[in-house]
Amino acid sequence: MKKQIITTVASALLFTSIVGCSSGSKSGTSPSPDTGKNAGASSSPSKENVELTWWVDTREDVQKTYEEIKADFEKANPNVKINMVKTPDDKINERISIAANTAALPDIQQGSIFWPLSYARKNLLVSLDDIVDKADFEEKTLKNVSVDNKQYIYPNSIVSVGVLINKDIFKEKNALDLLPKNMEPWTTEQFMKAAKAVTDPAKQIYGYGLYAADTGGDQGHHAMLWGYGAKTWSEDNSKAVINSPQGAEGLDFLVKMVDEGVVPPGAAGLKASAVMNDMFTQGKLGMAFGNIGNVAALNKAFTEGTAKKFDIDLVPFPSKDGKSSNTVLFGYGTWVWNTKNETKMKWSKEFVKFMNSKENMEKMAQASSVIATRKSLAKNYTEGTLQAKTIQLFQYAGDIGLAVPGYPETRNAFFPEIQAALTKKKTSQQALDDWAKKANEIIASSSK
Repeated sequence: MKKQIITTVASALLFTSIVGCSSGSKSGTSPSPDTGKNAGASSSPSKENVELTWWVDTREDVQKTYEEIKADFEKANPNVKINMVKTPDDKINERISIAANTAALPDIQQGSIFWPLSYARKNLLVSLDDIVDKADFEEKTLKNVSVDNKQYIYPNSIVSVGVLINKDIFKEKNALDLLPKNMEPWTTEQFMKAAKAVTDPAKQIYGYGLYAADTGGDQGHHAMLWGYGAKTWSEDNSKAVINSPQGAEGLDFLVKMVDEGVVPPGAAGLKASAVMNDMFTQGKLGMAFGNIGNVAALNKAFTEGTAKKFDIDLVPFPSKDGKSSNTVLFGYGTWVWNTKNETKMKWSKEFVKFMNSKENMEKMAQASSVIATRKSLAKNYTEGTLQAKTIQLFQYAGDIGLAVPGYPETRNAFFPEIQAALTKKKTSQQALDDWAKKANEIIASSSK
């Protein structure tokens, strides 16, 4: 399976808004389930009839595989019946909140990894520590779906963010040599030089698509600040710590891009969706925050003739010293809800293990919207493709805060401070100090 550039990837991977010694079961087999210490389950298998509800995301290219995996599991375990329910990601928090308050939670869910972890702190998720094959995943991938060092989501389709490149613009300016080769890290100084080389205000072309008008794509700001040595959260996710000298230096770099004129005018008032869907797509940006999930929309615009086709590439985010990079993970995974029904939770975990075996994950990866997260499946992607480059970025994953209490509210408080810094209403240090104070108040309130 030598997959070429993805033609359809759910765009929600970008704006939605990322584990045990035993390996996943082989297809067609299913050992006795165990909910582990979290659910107080015994190790005794139960063969009584069980009916499970499984909510799944709505990506069309994986529905057939979901059905096949369900059928295989039911065939191997005749006492188990699984009811699969397609559930859109939009307003999913509202659906779960209602379900939790009315004792109507599903047993299993397959969906975006970007929102469920906060429920682990409310004891609504079952730990999957004893069923996830840790050795076959990047450590940072697993950290992004854990709370207090326990795995709560089995990741099966992950993408990483980086810097998308319009290679045609760089070719036109004879500046391709300014871009990193072979996914090597590069410095912020090199990044600035590349941005300047392709900026052409007369043609309304700019080096990088900076924005700060809403929460969309705010992960790009964090990745830039991390490049200066900053961290957004403390190790235990209990405190915002991005207001360090390193964080302020990173935000100063974003302000410098505005001052140097390598970003669109009025960047502070631009939304990420406008930057990507309009400016980058229409060939007005040399570089933009994004991931492989944006390629589907780009290819659609090229095919329909609403935008002139150009060559796309993906490179790492820069860092001050150019020795490493940073990224944020997006994607999908499977988890088990704590329904307090011991038997159902046992079999739910067993299905999750079965579904995410190497064999079944490889089946899911045949869909164009899926990039398998297992390291052993990386060989299925041809070297140099956007898929392979995406996987190379996994090693740089940082903690964007998915497990932070009140994370969505902290995001809402973040972009106004970035705006204030970009428009020089506040210094970078003051803006980050103010956000850290607000974020920590949100964390304290959400932790009660």
